[in-house]
Amino acid sequence: MLNRTEQQATAAMQPITSWIQGYSKRQQFRRIAQSLLKEKDDTLSDLGYDRHDLEGALHLPIRSDAVQYIEARRSKRALEARRAKSHRLVG
Repeated sequence: MLNRTEQQATAAMQPITSWIQGYSKRQQFRRIAQSLLKEKDDTLSDLGYDRHDLEGALHLPIRSDAVQYIEARRSKRALEARRAKSHRLVG
């Protein structure tokens, strides 16, 4: 069991630990995104990515989840593509 002083020290370190984890996660994303951005647009599209989404994610604040942003944008594009396809089939 932790004594009260150890608990307070652990609680005081939580924001720093959280920031370090977020920063580390963002740096990992940055390396992957920069690697993907070296690819051609056709290749990115085949992988399910959009250049503008990757660039936008790189400019998000550190506390924002860049992967979640990319996935939301990907889902939105897929939904729009399905809607456009169904409109073409109906019309």
